[in-house]
Amino acid sequence: MLVDAIAAERFRLLRDRAALFWGFAFVPLAALAFSLAGDIFVRLAFHRTIPGATTDLANRALGAVAGAAGPVQALFLLIGAAAIVAGDYRWETWRLLAPRNSRLNLLAAKLLVFTEASAWSLLLTAVCALAGGLFSSVFNAAPLVAPASETAFLGQFAGVFLITWLEMLLIGSLACLVGVVTRSTMGAVIAGLVVVVVQSTVAAAIAGPPVWKSLAVPAYAAGILKTFLAAPAGMRPDGEPALLGLVLLIAWLALLTIAALLLFKRQDLTKE
Repeated sequence: MLVDAIAAERFRLLRDRAALFWGFAFVPLAALAFSLAGDIFVRLAFHRTIPGATTDLANRALGAVAGAAGPVQALFLLIGAAAIVAGDYRWETWRLLAPRNSRLNLLAAKLLVFTEASAWSLLLTAVCALAGGLFSSVFNAAPLVAPASETAFLGQFAGVFLITWLEMLLIGSLACLVGVVTRSTMGAVIAGLVVVVVQSTVAAAIAGPPVWKSLAVPAYAAGILKTFLAAPAGMRPDGEPALLGLVLLIAWLALLTIAALLLFKRQDLTKE
């Protein structure tokens, strides 16, 4: 059953401390460490606080979450995803697992556990950003400031959180597809990183108004969506490109997931 497969995959991930740390906890904790070190360095270098400085915890958390699926972060997500979805190729344990459950359940469970782990990682990113902001406020005597509208901010934060989470799921689905094709954890990480870097570079180079061809680049579509969601209500750009970008992101996720499941269903696992 799928529930049993999910429970087994969750148990395995929780026991794989290296994959859990490097794949899902390292980047948020490293960002927190850099934030603390930067505040301490500035304070020690100038021997004084910056007059009139304030700390906006809301924008810190929003910015941290919005950037949590960039190429650098994607590298570590790919490590975690590869450990989950392609680890059985490395340890040659598929032939032991395949008779115990359907292939659809086994691979779907891996993807769902990655979905859960990436959500916790994204939440940890926001918490670490808040912790770094609180330290900065106390250490630099910078008063906290609240967003103009807390209700509006919560909606913006939730929207950006979901879009970044969708980007992370795309990375996981990509690692799953490449891992099934190459039957290798290293192949999933390296090939997946190349794809992420290329499409991020293409997204950064796109100029002009968004059209369906540019929105087909996941990083660009996600950026358009986050800009739309994070903008104040009276200053939001046209919503049609954002809606089309969302549809294309979901289509990419479905395409990558279905392709991985179909290929895995036809694989010979007697020697894996």
